Amino acid sequence: MDKQYYYNTIGSQIEDLSVLAPIQAERCFDRTRLGALMDKSAFRRVKRVIITGCGDSYSAAGAMLPAFRLHSGLALVSVPDPMEFCRYYKKKEVNQGCADDETLVIAVSASGGSARIVEILTKANQMGVGSMLISNNPESNGAKAAQYMYHVQTPPGCNSPGLRSYYASMVAITALGAYIGLCQGHISETRFDEIKNSVVSYTLETMAHYRQIDEQMFALGMMWKEYGKFELVGDCAEGFSAQFVEEKFIECAGVYAAHADSEDWCHINFFLRDPGTIGTIFVTQSQDPSFDRMLYTIRSSVGVGRPTLIVTDADASQFPADAVVCQIPQAPEAWMAPLVDFIPGSLLASYVAACADKLFFGGRYDFRTQQWNFNG
Repeated sequence: MDKQYYYNTIGSQIEDLSVLAPIQAERCFDRTRLGALMDKSAFRRVKRVIITGCGDSYSAAGAMLPAFRLHSGLALVSVPDPMEFCRYYKKKEVNQGCADDETLVIAVSASGGSARIVEILTKANQMGVGSMLISNNPESNGAKAAQYMYHVQTPPGCNSPGLRSYYASMVAITALGAYIGLCQGHISETRFDEIKNSVVSYTLETMAHYRQIDEQMFALGMMWKEYGKFELVGDCAEGFSAQFVEEKFIECAGVYAAHADSEDWCHINFFLRDPGTIGTIFVTQSQDPSFDRMLYTIRSSVGVGRPTLIVTDADASQFPADAVVCQIPQAPEAWMAPLVDFIPGSLLASYVAACADKLFFGGRYDFRTQQWNFNG
């Protein structure tokens, strides 16, 4: 078997993280650039922040919510679904008791061009609160709609299906939260630099295990390539990592995929028929408050015959012997885990597709030639 035949753009993007991580962190944590986004007095006034986006970008917002709250020192930070924000958030929900100049709405979008992103920013403007776009496209319609444009300056490179952009968005959200905390005296300059350095060091530490992870996911992809249904399970920030991997399964393999938290899975998804045909992937870290509940849920998955993968920093001995355990390095601080815990599941999604001779995006994208065919 020639593994190179199944090599694809998800793998190449993940490999690129070793190069991208230090560049992206250096650009996103640049205090001069951050300070130019808006006046420091405006940063000091911020008390209420809403972060949202579409697709992968929404996953990035949710994955970095704990990091943003921790480093900014702000309690009133939320990540509503974009449709929930656009259609159901009234002035009360947007401000939550804060003044207009204390409220900031952040839309995350690598391209910055979707109608929903423009709607998010336009709504913020109409309500009289601050609006900011985090994007790699300063010429986009979203950039024109936003009061403030945070250009992440991701270096050129393949981004189909979007993975480098997802990582870049997470780094940018982390940097922005830390900068708000710096401006408000919640963290010091030394701590700000520590956060930047830890983003890079933890990513590179994980990438040192890339070959082992890649081989494991390729072997599992060969075993799971005929499955038509997949479920991703994660709690809190890991729930958004699970959501991102769900998106890669759909984009790469065109299979049915869904995500749930550990509690809902046990109450509902547990009862799906033909459990032996549903690939089930858990994303959980030993530092998670719900880790014990996750252990119960994982045992339930294996107990009913689900093919089960666990992406975790915990030792394999804690899990049922019939489960596949993909161990990643433990994050020095819990908020860092989503920076890398999407890697194994994303690789698996790509190999499930490639090993079944499926091109990405329903046959529209050839991952070998990196060419699109919208007539296929």
